[in-house]
Amino acid sequence: MYQFILKRILFLVPVLFIVSVLTFSLSFLGAGDAARILAEKEYVRPTIANIELTRVKYGLDKPAVEQYFHWLKKVCTGDFGNSYKTNKPVLKEFVHYFPNTLKLSFEALLIVIVIAIPFGMLSALKPGGVIDTVGKIITFFSVSMPSFWVGLMLLYILGAKLKVIQILGGDGMFIAAFTMAFGMLGMNIRLMKEGMSSVLDKGYMKAAKAKGISSLNLYGKHALKNAILPVVTKFGMIFGGFLSGASIIESIFSITGIGKYALEAVVSKDVPVIQCYVMVMAAIVVLVNLAVDILYSFLDPRIRLS
Repeated sequence: MYQFILKRILFLVPVLFIVSVLTFSLSFLGAGDAARILAEKEYVRPTIANIELTRVKYGLDKPAVEQYFHWLKKVCTGDFGNSYKTNKPVLKEFVHYFPNTLKLSFEALLIVIVIAIPFGMLSALKPGGVIDTVGKIITFFSVSMPSFWVGLMLLYILGAKLKVIQILGGDGMFIAAFTMAFGMLGMNIRLMKEGMSSVLDKGYMKAAKAKGISSLNLYGKHALKNAILPVVTKFGMIFGGFLSGASIIESIFSITGIGKYALEAVVSKDVPVIQCYVMVMAAIVVLVNLAVDILYSFLDPRIRLS
């Protein structure tokens, strides 16, 4: 078991290294002249001489490779520099905004779990029934409607018409979480239904049913344990996607989270913020996938041998 975990951890090191190279390269090549942006913060109307002095001051005149390793050394100590916009430590601001995004993502994942697993399981037990029909309707709309459009409609109906939530102010966290989760419901209902249907057709399930095992143990324990394995892996990927893709939902519902913070940084070309966001979110997604692999190995010991 320990060898399995160690193997997975060692695999993460080159992945994060590649991410760091891509992060630095994309920001370095695509953000414009960082020296000019910094000079505009220090001088009212920076001249070419002022820009060159700023370039030397921040080490931007050095070769890109040297800049990268200097940046990587600071990143490894948690220093992503200061924001061009606020002149505050980027990591400190990231920590300030991150809890809202984490809460939003957890709520969205919980909504997916609470809805998708029961609907998928019951749809497999009674194909063509009422729950199966409702599940198909949810699946149809889930895969057909973009999440941002659903969010705008909910905001219009619940905010502008029914006055249930405030249009501005970010108090609709649950509605925002439902909006984020909605696009994942259909896929996971189908995945759970297919997994459950496949398990129910197995010989050992038919044998267990013939022996008179209670429905609760048969379906709730034996069938669910095997059918939920592919869904568990999917949930890890979904949670990572929620964390890293919350910017649009946060902007729609005026939630001051890390996604909205990063989106504003892209608009203002705030390079340190963009670099911090990409690196930290990549690390979180990688760690979430590691946790899912470990959980999967407990649910299915055969995985440890691979």
